[in-house]
Amino acid sequence: MKKNLLILALVILSIALKAQERPNILWINGDDLGTELSCYGNPDVKTPNIDQLATEGVRFTKAYSNASVCSSSRSSMITGMYPTSINCQDHRTINRTKLPDDIHTIVEYFQSAGYFCTNASAKNWDKKGKEDYNFLDKVKYDGTDWKQRAKDQPFFAQVQISDPHRTFHHDTENPINPETVKSLPNCYPNHPLLKADWAWYLESVQHCDHYVGEILKRLEEQGLADNTIVIVFGDHGRPHLRDKQFLYEGGIKIPLIIRYPNKIKANQVDDQLVSLVDVAATSLNLAGITIPKQMHGQIFLGDKAQKRGYIYAFKQRTGDAPDNIRSISDGKYKLLWNRMPNMPWMQLSSYKKLQYPAFALYQQLATDGKLEAPYNQFMAPTRPKIELYDLEQDPMEMKNLADNKEYKSVKKKLFKILSENMKEFEKNMIPESAETINQAKISSAKYFKTGMEKKNLNEESSDLELLIYWENLLLKEKSKLLRP
Repeated sequence: MKKNLLILALVILSIALKAQERPNILWINGDDLGTELSCYGNPDVKTPNIDQLATEGVRFTKAYSNASVCSSSRSSMITGMYPTSINCQDHRTINRTKLPDDIHTIVEYFQSAGYFCTNASAKNWDKKGKEDYNFLDKVKYDGTDWKQRAKDQPFFAQVQISDPHRTFHHDTENPINPETVKSLPNCYPNHPLLKADWAWYLESVQHCDHYVGEILKRLEEQGLADNTIVIVFGDHGRPHLRDKQFLYEGGIKIPLIIRYPNKIKANQVDDQLVSLVDVAATSLNLAGITIPKQMHGQIFLGDKAQKRGYIYAFKQRTGDAPDNIRSISDGKYKLLWNRMPNMPWMQLSSYKKLQYPAFALYQQLATDGKLEAPYNQFMAPTRPKIELYDLEQDPMEMKNLADNKEYKSVKKKLFKILSENMKEFEKNMIPESAETINQAKISSAKYFKTGMEKKNLNEESSDLELLIYWENLLLKEKSKLLRP
C-alpha cells in the first residue's frame, strides 16, 4: 500500500515537473502588420520593442500569410490548414460550414496536452481578442489571461493587437512627417496624399510596437520570460491599395520574429521560406505535441525542421469584390493564377473605397489622364490569366514576365505544381452561390453608406468629392486627428 502511494506521489511529482518544464507559447498578432519595422530596414518607423525582440531571437525575412484578408488567414493559422481545404476561403461568408471531421484547431491539441489556452485583446486583458474564424466550430478558450491558469500549468496564449488596421491612429509621441518619408513603396506614385497616408500607417505600426512592449514587460514582471516562446507576426500584409486583399508581396509578406531564451540562438536572421500555416505546426512541436499528419503546416525550427519549397496563397471574395486568385512562389519567382481574369483590379470594393485614399486618387488621376505608367496598369479593365515575377529583380511586381519566352520553363514548372496541388488543397471548397455573393454586396453597400455619412458624404459622392475629403483630412487638418 505504502509502495503504491509512493509510486503515485512520484508520478504526480513527475507530471508537475513536466508541466513546469514545458514551455509556454505566446502568439502576438498584429492586425494588418506588414514588414514596415525598423528591424526589417524601414528608415521612417520607430519600433524599439519589436527590434529588441529580434536581437534576442530570430527574424525571418521570407515569411508569408497564405491569405491576404483577416478571416481566411486567421482560420488557416489556427488550424494549420490552407483556407480552401477547410472551406474558409471567402471573407466572412454567411455560408460558414463546420471543419472537416479530421481537422481540429490547435487550441484543442494544446488543451489535450494540458495547456491553458487564452485569447486576449492587447488593449484589455479582460476582453477576448479578435478571432474572425470562417467556420462554425466554436473555439473554446479557457480564458483571456494566462494568470487565470492553475499553478505551474503551461499556457498557449494569443494576444491580438488591432493596430495597424485601419482606421489608423496618430502617434503624438513620435509623429512622422509625411513630407520626409523615404519608405513609400515604389509600386505607388510619389504623391503627397499617399505619403501622408503612409506616414499615418507607420504611426499605427508604432502603436502596435508599444503594445508588444507592454506584453513583453508583463512576461518579465511575472517571471515568465525565460520559459515562454514568443512569436510575433502579422495576420497578413499591409492595408494599402495593391496590398491587402491581393497576393502581391505587400499583401502576404509578414514579419515573423521568434524568441526562445537559451534554446534559440539570439540575433539570427533566417532567409528560409515560411508560411503562416507553419507557425501552428512549429508551435505544437515546440511544446512536444505530435503534429497531425493531415496538417499542411511544416516544422521550421528544431531537429524536425523541414525546408519549405514553395509558398502558396489564396484569394477569394472579399466584401463585395468577388475574385479567385491562387499563387505560388519559390522565393525567387512568383506565379499568380487569375481565375477570374475578366475582373479588373479596381473593381468596386466598398471597404477600400471608403477607407483607402489611394482608391479615390487612382480613379481621379485616371479620369484626368494623369496616372502615369507603370501605375496605370492597375486600372486595366481585365487582368492576364497568368502573372509571373522575378522577386529579386522586381520586388514590387510591376513587370509581368508570363509572356516572355526566356521564362517559359519557369512559368510551366510553377503553374504545373500550383494547378496540381490545388486539386488537393481545394477538395473541401464549396463555391458561394450567386445569392450569397449578392447578400455580401448588399451588406457592403450598407457599410459604405454608413461610413460615407460619417464623412458628411453620401453613397453617390464622386471620386473627386471623396478625394477632396481625404486631402482635407490628411493634408490640411492633420492636427485634428491626433490621438488623445
